Parts: sequence; C-alpha cells; structure tokens
Amino acid sequence: MRDIIKQKVLETKKNLVLEEISKIFENDGFSSVKMQDIANRLNISVGALYKLFSSKDELFYEYIAYQIRLFHNMLVENCSSLSHPKLCLEIYVKLKFDVFSAKRKAIEDPIIGDPLFFFKMNTQKNDPAKPIFEFLAELFERLDKIEPLKEKNYMKLAYLFNAFTMGYIEYWINYDEKLEESASVVLEEFLKGMKE
Repeated sequence: MRDIIKQKVLETKKNLVLEEISKIFENDGFSSVKMQDIANRLNISVGALYKLFSSKDELFYEYIAYQIRLFHNMLVENCSSLSHPKLCLEIYVKLKFDVFSAKRKAIEDPIIGDPLFFFKMNTQKNDPAKPIFEFLAELFERLDKIEPLKEKNYMKLAYLFNAFTMGYIEYWINYDEKLEESASVVLEEFLKGMKE
C-alpha cells in the first residue's frame, strides 16, 4: 500500500510540475529554457527537478505525453454528445490543429530539429497516444458501417489518418503557412482515397 501511495504522490507532483512547465514552454519555447530557469520559475531546486525528470529531453517527452493525455480527454468530451463518427473525426482534426497552433512555440524547435520526433514518441514502450489511436479506430469502424471503407484494419486507418493530419502540421511548422484548413475538407480528402 505504501508503494502505491508513493507512486500516486509522485504522479501528482509530476502533473503539477507539467502543468506549470506547459506555460513555460508555450510562452518561451523549448530550446531557450534551461533546467535552472525551469526550477527557478517553479520555485524548487534543480535537484528536485532532476528527481522528477532525469534530463531536459525526458522533461519534454513527459510534457508531450501530458499534452496528449489532455488532448485525448478533450476529444472524448467533445465527441460524447455526437452520434455520427464523421463529426468526431472532424472534431479530431479541428482540435489537433487548434492545439498545435496554440503550442507552436513549445514544439517548433524539437520538431524542426528532429523530423522523426513524433515517430519516436509513438514507438516508446508506453505509447501515450495509444488511447487516441484506439478512439480513432473505433470511429473508423463505426464509419465503415455507414460509408463502406476499402481498408478494414481500423487501427491502420487511425495511424494513416494521424500521419495525414500531421503532414499539414509539419508543412505549417516548416514553411510558416497558416494552419487554417477546414477540418471537414481535410477529412474528405483523406476519405476520398479510403472509400470503396
């Protein structure tokens, strides 16, 4: 029981720190901030920060995982009252574009510096995006019953759709275009190649 309590306390501490770190990264960016700056802003020692996160890179991956959990919760909440899977898929695109637009400063340097960043993130042992992919797969399965799709591997469709939407984001980040594509247009473009 003591270990469970210890683990919960550690998770709570991490989440509180990640909440504050989100503000720092989103205002100042990632590359310009040092661990000492973060510790000072959080009013904790650098040692205490390193006890929670062994490096700045680990801290950033934890920040991304935390943001993914928040995104998943928003997605589920926004889709809870919608009955048609297509509407939920549009919500996914809109939320994704909105979230990336709001967090550009935090993610710009790591993504431009490492084009495989999200691939690496998704292949970690505890893939933080797994619940989102499962949610998308379920939406594609429901959509297939209404509008038959060529691909019947719904998890594969979820990964393809994620990559398709990431293409818009990566282009936007690398070429400084506006991320203003309509969610319904993006979804229709994807589905055009997936329908029977």
